[in-house]
Amino acid sequence: MIKYDFDRKVDRVSTNDMKWHSKAVSSYLNCDIPEDMIPMWLADTDFACAPVIVNALRDRVEKEIFGYCAPMTPFYSAVCGWQKRRFDWDVKPEWITFVPSVVASINIAIRSFTNEGDGVIIQQPVYDPFATIVKNDNRKVVNNGLVHINNEFKMNLEELEALAAKPENKLMVLCSPHNPVGRVWTKEELTAVAEICLKHDVLLVTDEIHADIVYEGYKHYPLLSLDKRYEENFILLTAPSKTFNVAGLKASMSIIPNKELREKFEHTQKAMSLDVRNTFGLECVSAAYTDEGEEWMKQEIAYMQKNVDFLEKFVEEQMPGTKMIRPQGTFLCWLDLSELHLGDQELFQRVVFEANVICVPGTWFGPGGEEHIRINVGCPQSMLKEAIERIQKVLYNGNRTDYWCWNYDNDRNCNWFYRS
Repeated sequence: MIKYDFDRKVDRVSTNDMKWHSKAVSSYLNCDIPEDMIPMWLADTDFACAPVIVNALRDRVEKEIFGYCAPMTPFYSAVCGWQKRRFDWDVKPEWITFVPSVVASINIAIRSFTNEGDGVIIQQPVYDPFATIVKNDNRKVVNNGLVHINNEFKMNLEELEALAAKPENKLMVLCSPHNPVGRVWTKEELTAVAEICLKHDVLLVTDEIHADIVYEGYKHYPLLSLDKRYEENFILLTAPSKTFNVAGLKASMSIIPNKELREKFEHTQKAMSLDVRNTFGLECVSAAYTDEGEEWMKQEIAYMQKNVDFLEKFVEEQMPGTKMIRPQGTFLCWLDLSELHLGDQELFQRVVFEANVICVPGTWFGPGGEEHIRINVGCPQSMLKEAIERIQKVLYNGNRTDYWCWNYDNDRNCNWFYRS
């Protein structure tokens, strides 16, 4: 068996990489970022891509032609085979629609199955584009906020029932596993959500992009696999992007067993010009969803679990008052720093401008994210160690009264000013 090296650092600065390029980060945050930053913000990993994928792409390049392409049998066989092997779910090829990204699929679904002014239910704190897409499509964000109990996040099902019962709320986007809090929802929780949506005729769209990254002791269930009624009424979104660090290849799948829903989805997809396939994305899917790809993934997950263990131990021993919400899945760790009483502005100032560690502030994920930060552990452990040591140093180095602050304009641009 090949032993893959996840300790190796890969030069990403020279690859037009958004995560590591200080100018790109500066543009995103609308402020100057130092060159010696450690980027822990974007949800991709810093591991070299699986050799099986690299070799497949290299072979494709050798064919020396890159015209328009379409999914063929190898692509469909790979997706169906992966769902069967990993989750014991029998997916039919005709259910699958190739889409550039899961975010694009969410946008397509909202435009296909709701009207302007309709409510879309999400569970904040949650991946920021959920709310952004809803607002940009002139729909209303309806928050069924997660509840934090005993260092674990749970769904407020009683509130969800009440929200789903309102006729203006037409669609729900579920994050499973959840970004940023790292929950892997149980079969019982998923069933409860699905039954509420069925009862009130709310279309459930489940984002399962992190489905493969689940740690020991937990199990992911594709929601549509739990009941034939869910297959006939709901939509599942998935991709190899997070698992295999191939987000730049723009490849994801919408799995929609219901023909009427699928045809309406694909009609909107074409109207939005999102039906063009990426040659390398198709090759990537076929290569990733193989036995060799699965072995690489298992080693990757084992390595990231050690990173989670390391971070949890460090926080417990070196950062009193900070609580880490241990992830059950994903490579994202959610740190609660509210007991430090720094406030969001100073917390972000210290972490980003003093520690030079680029983390995503919890407020970006909506209500419930105050005085939290999200850290990406999908990286060599040496990088994680340096990042958390920098953060520990600036957070536990006395109180300050002067720091940079920010606010947002209506276009969600970040504007900075100095407070003393």
